[in-house]
Amino acid sequence: MLPGPPTRRSDAGEYRDSMTNPGAPGAPGAPGAPGAPGAGQRRRRPVVAVVLVLVAAVVLSTGTLLAGRWVFGPHPRAAGSKSTLGFVTLHHPARPVSLPSLRGSGKIDLAGLAGKPIVMNFWSSTCGPCKQETAALAGVARALGSKVSFLGIDTADGRAKAIAFVARYKVSYPIAFDPNATAANQYGVPGLPVTFFLSSSGKTVVGENIGALTAAKLRRILHELYRVS
Repeated sequence: MLPGPPTRRSDAGEYRDSMTNPGAPGAPGAPGAPGAPGAGQRRRRPVVAVVLVLVAAVVLSTGTLLAGRWVFGPHPRAAGSKSTLGFVTLHHPARPVSLPSLRGSGKIDLAGLAGKPIVMNFWSSTCGPCKQETAALAGVARALGSKVSFLGIDTADGRAKAIAFVARYKVSYPIAFDPNATAANQYGVPGLPVTFFLSSSGKTVVGENIGALTAAKLRRILHELYRVS
């Protein structure tokens, strides 16, 4: 997810060339090759450092990398939004969302959900708090039936893991697949999970909750915003 540093020739690269190409500069026996004791050890140190960095990068989860980008990178928040935990009422235009469906083919458009209040939840299978929250959202969505439209946006995630996640928590509402976190960036999401509440037209954001929702809190918000219970 994060743009990597520009590619350049490193000491480690020269070291590898010298091992695979005996005629390369710096190779054993090549003109100018270091012969002093300890020279080989000094050349091996950059290789060890590079390997350690690569291993650390692999170990980091997608969610951790994305969170780092949102925390440290320049990231505009939507007008009126606040980067604090909890719920806040808002009133600003909603940005269009059109993403591939996680399950099956085709696209999911936010505009296609217009006609009833919309709950749009950003989550990932790598997000710990998303587990209990997803179970709560799925339960409330089943209980409310057609009174409210729910939309999940799987963010910066792997498709197979995400599909297993929604199956585990019995999510029946539409799930959009957003591996590049495009929608999260558009909505100024500071971390996961975050839930936006939209008007029935789908054109206005009327509320935002940063952090995991419980079923009870979600029901209170739905009643406050839409008088739905």
